[in-house]
Amino acid sequence: MDRQENNHSGFSLVELLIIIGIISFLLSVIVPALGRARDQSNLIICRSRQRNLVMACLVYSGEHNSRLPLDKKIDNPHLELINMLSTGDYIDAMECYYCPSVSDEDSCLSPRNFESGNISYFYFSFTDRPANRYLSNFFLKSMPWPRILRDTMSPSSWVLSDSWFSNIPTAHRWYKKGVNYATLDGSVQMVKESPRQLFE
Repeated sequence: MDRQENNHSGFSLVELLIIIGIISFLLSVIVPALGRARDQSNLIICRSRQRNLVMACLVYSGEHNSRLPLDKKIDNPHLELINMLSTGDYIDAMECYYCPSVSDEDSCLSPRNFESGNISYFYFSFTDRPANRYLSNFFLKSMPWPRILRDTMSPSSWVLSDSWFSNIPTAHRWYKKGVNYATLDGSVQMVKESPRQLFE
């Protein structure tokens, strides 16, 4: 009797393999779903931060002859933009300048990046011709400069967007070319194709 009870205690090798297979299958289904849920959450946070930045720029323009803050460049550093918005207390939250999906050490949320003027976004009211060779050819060859934004311009004019470079995936990894962009009317949208097609 004791010998029979011992034979039936524990799992056989086949049973263990089946359990491991089931656990592996469940993990393969759950992990991508959790990743996508986290990215959707980051998309919403990113849009909220861009909206806050645009609203701060529009308040600034109301006190500066309709002109939005004017920076030197599309890409980093954006010290002028940060200084103009923080000096007048238009926006004081460091987090607003950063997309939560960005993991690049030079443009993610950190006090060092903030002090250097390195943020997660492109800003489209600028004076100098783009010189960064990693920028899209669209910026380097097709975009007019200087580009001085005023609150009287077309409401669909882009004010800022997620950073996007030639042949480099954007921050929102579940979208091949997913870019959030904010316009003069204060709205924030996402383009899932090539951003240059919708740029205004």
